[in-house]
Amino acid sequence: MNLSQPEMIQILRKRAGLNQAELGSRAFSTNMDSGRTKIKNIELGRQRATEDDLRRIAECLEVPVEQLLSASDSKTRLSGDRPVGVIIPQKVIDMFPGLGNYLEMLDNAAGLEDVELIDYLTGKIGEILRGGPVADASAAAAIERGLESG
Repeated sequence: MNLSQPEMIQILRKRAGLNQAELGSRAFSTNMDSGRTKIKNIELGRQRATEDDLRRIAECLEVPVEQLLSASDSKTRLSGDRPVGVIIPQKVIDMFPGLGNYLEMLDNAAGLEDVELIDYLTGKIGEILRGGPVADASAAAAIERGLESG
């Protein structure tokens, strides 16, 4: 799973402690309702952010604009292949619904060398692990599918 641009914007917005209305009104110098609508549409993928939109959003989130690119775009900017880190068997990942998604996001954040995003994601991973494994792998897979669709 690669993070899409809308997902990256949403994660960074939440990390900054902003709701959609706050980010939208700041980034686009508009009222809260209009700002919320625009950010909501961008985060849902209904509206494509222009280069100017990305610059304004990045400025409000205090991140480089490159960080708002989708993970697949950012991988092309990274030099060389990163070495493999800890290998977690799929069987273990399947026991913790949502873990696989966060591990992939963590790998992408490491590629961006974003320490704050890494810290945020490791906190989320910790929450998942503290919740304990789901013993039945098929039940965990069903939960995972529900998380992805929701």
